[in-house]
Amino acid sequence: MSVESEQRGTANAPGLTDDAIATASKLLGRWLRRDVHWPAVYEPISLHDIRRWAIYSVGDDNPLWRDEEYAKRTIWGEVIAPPTFLFSIDTTIVAPGLPGIQWIHGGTDWELFRPVRVGDRITARGRLINVVEKEGRRAPRFIIQEGETLFEKAGGELVGRAVTQMLRIPRARSGQGMRSQSSKPRANGSAAKGVFYTEEQIAEIDEAYANEVVRGAEPRYWEDVEVGEQLPPIVKGPLTLVDIVAFFAGRRFVYSPMKMAFAERRKHPRNVYVSPQTGIPVHPAAGHFDNEIAREIGMPRAYDQGFMRINWLGHLVTNWAGDHGVVRKLSGRNLGANLVGDLCRCHGVVVEKMDDPVEPRVVLDLWGENQDGVRSASGSAEVVLPTRRVP
Repeated sequence: MSVESEQRGTANAPGLTDDAIATASKLLGRWLRRDVHWPAVYEPISLHDIRRWAIYSVGDDNPLWRDEEYAKRTIWGEVIAPPTFLFSIDTTIVAPGLPGIQWIHGGTDWELFRPVRVGDRITARGRLINVVEKEGRRAPRFIIQEGETLFEKAGGELVGRAVTQMLRIPRARSGQGMRSQSSKPRANGSAAKGVFYTEEQIAEIDEAYANEVVRGAEPRYWEDVEVGEQLPPIVKGPLTLVDIVAFFAGRRFVYSPMKMAFAERRKHPRNVYVSPQTGIPVHPAAGHFDNEIAREIGMPRAYDQGFMRINWLGHLVTNWAGDHGVVRKLSGRNLGANLVGDLCRCHGVVVEKMDDPVEPRVVLDLWGENQDGVRSASGSAEVVLPTRRVP
């Protein structure tokens, strides 16, 4: 490593200062531009957009999201999008300022007002609504930026609302970064080296995928649901780089490549990671694929993008609710790193029934556990179910 490359890397790994936090906080309440990546995409939504998101980004082959002939026979009459599809229009990340300070996705709370259909043209606008300074066991000083994103059809009809929490944590070379998880032991390996699965364990995972329970066209009536009822669990993983690439492939936008990447770096020169080994500048999001960059932000190896796990909790819910169920609220929190090689078993339980005369709902408690039984995600959902009552 040359002195020059080390200096370049350090220059793009600033610490967190009072002045920087104060400057970023001045943006509270302002509606901000959303063309953060190249470009913001607001063209009419196609069947391919919905199908690609469901299959590649969620890992959900439900025919309601992809098969026109099947969807015609449902109450919807056409293909609709999974509840987390709006992530593909806008990440919901509203975390302005603090150049060179890493983003870590903390979680998102969704309110969903109508289904997304083929032909919809949906735009997004976002604003910063809260900034909180924190101290943690692994990060001595960081802030949480909370942003609100509104998704609207032409004419201002509200389709969905998301509130996302982003942790802003300095990178390792700043001297204020996250303490690495690399020394944390795991049941079947270490965080740094990854995990190993036996043939029997892989066969068990294969069987879980093959026997995934999808309610589909059979209505799940509100009257038939009991508090304490367990949702049939689903598995996700073991996470591979192919899974992460597929997640990005399912989105309507990704990070800028080649010529556009250099143009973006000219506009945002601090939003870059310069490898001390090669001197090549890349977007910090490359930590999802690259172990060296992942370690710079305190992860032992490549890791998922945070809202992948919220997708998975949503998949769990729609499998259980069936085609007639409508997800009105979905919340997810990332409780720790989900690294390449990790498994996530998604679980849920009914915790409340709400006898609304118009939209009878159930409330679900959701969570994900890794291969060691440690919770890596938590969440909740409110789902409208059909009723046996005669109108």
